[in-house]
Amino acid sequence: MITIKELAKMIGVSPTTVSNVIRGKTNEVSQQTIEKVQKVLKEVNYIPNMTAINLAKNSSNVIGYVMNAKGIIQDNAVQDFFTGELIGALEMEIRKAGYYMMIYISDDIDEIIKFVSSWNVDGLIALGFNHDNAQKLREVYQKPLVFIDGHFYDDGNEYNNVGLEDYKGAYEMTNYLIECGHKRMGFLANNYIGINNERYRGFKEAIKNAGLPEEAGEKFFIEKSGEGIKRCMDELMKRISDFSALFFISDNCAVVAMDYLMDNGIRIPEDISVVGYDDAAVASLVRPKLTTVRQNPTQKARVAFAKLMKLINDPNEKAENIILPISLCIRQSVKNFN
Repeated sequence: MITIKELAKMIGVSPTTVSNVIRGKTNEVSQQTIEKVQKVLKEVNYIPNMTAINLAKNSSNVIGYVMNAKGIIQDNAVQDFFTGELIGALEMEIRKAGYYMMIYISDDIDEIIKFVSSWNVDGLIALGFNHDNAQKLREVYQKPLVFIDGHFYDDGNEYNNVGLEDYKGAYEMTNYLIECGHKRMGFLANNYIGINNERYRGFKEAIKNAGLPEEAGEKFFIEKSGEGIKRCMDELMKRISDFSALFFISDNCAVVAMDYLMDNGIRIPEDISVVGYDDAAVASLVRPKLTTVRQNPTQKARVAFAKLMKLINDPNEKAENIILPISLCIRQSVKNFN
C-alpha cells in the first residue's frame, strides 16, 4: 500500500499537508492544494488507516447500539417491524454524520453489559432497558449514553431518554373502541413491564373512566415467537365470543393474529375487531387495513442520535427525557356498533 510520504513526493507537497487533507484539517491548506491532493488520492485509490486517524483524534468514530431483546416476540429481533425501522434509521443518521455503527443484540442483560464494557465507542444508544438494567449499564459505560423507550422511576439520577406517549396512545385507542360500542375487550402482550405496562395501564384506565366494569378489559400473555402468538390465539379461540375487540401490544402481533383468525373462519371486523400499536408499514398493507396507534420510529432514531451528538460535543449538555407524540390511525379493522 502506498504511504503518505510517497504520496507527498508524487504531489510535490509535504507529508503533513497530505495527512491534513486526509484527516479533514484543511484550514491552513489552499483550495488548489486540497483539490490536487484529493485528485491523486482518488487516482491511486488510497484507503486511509482509520485506526491511526482515530487514535490521533482520541476518538473511535464509532457509535454503539445495544438492545435488550427480552421483550421482543421474534427470535430474530430485527424482524420486528418497529426495531427494523429504528435500526435502519439510526444507521442512516450515524453514516451521514461520518460515524460507523456497532450493534449488539441479546436477551441477556449481563452479556450486553460485558460486551459494552469492552467497546471503544464515542457514544451509545440503548433500547429495551428498565431502570435496574439502565443503572447497571451506566456503571460500566461512562461516555455519552441515550436510551430509547426507557421507563425510569425517579431515583435522583438524570437519564437521557427518547420515549413515547405510550399510556396516552393506549388510553385514546381504548376510548375509541368504547365510543364504537365495544364493551368487552382483550389486551394481548408478551410482557407487562416498561412501555408494555404503560400501554396496559392506559387500556385499563380508559375502561374505568368510561364507567365499564373491570372485567370489560382482560389481559392475555403472548409467549415469545410467532408460534407463541398462535398458541395464545388457540386458547383465546375457546372464548372468542366473549370479546368484541382485541388490542395487541404491537402491529407485528396484530397482523399475525389477524392471519390466524381469518384462517379459522373469524371475520374482521364483522366477528371481532382488532387494533395494534406502532403503525408499522404492514398495518396499511393487510386486509382489512389495521387501525392502530401511530408512532414514528424514524423520528425516534433521529431525535435520539441528535441528542447523543449534543452530549458528545458538549460535556455540559443537560439530561433530557424527550417524549414524542402519538396519534390514532383509524382504518378498517374496527366495527362500529352505533
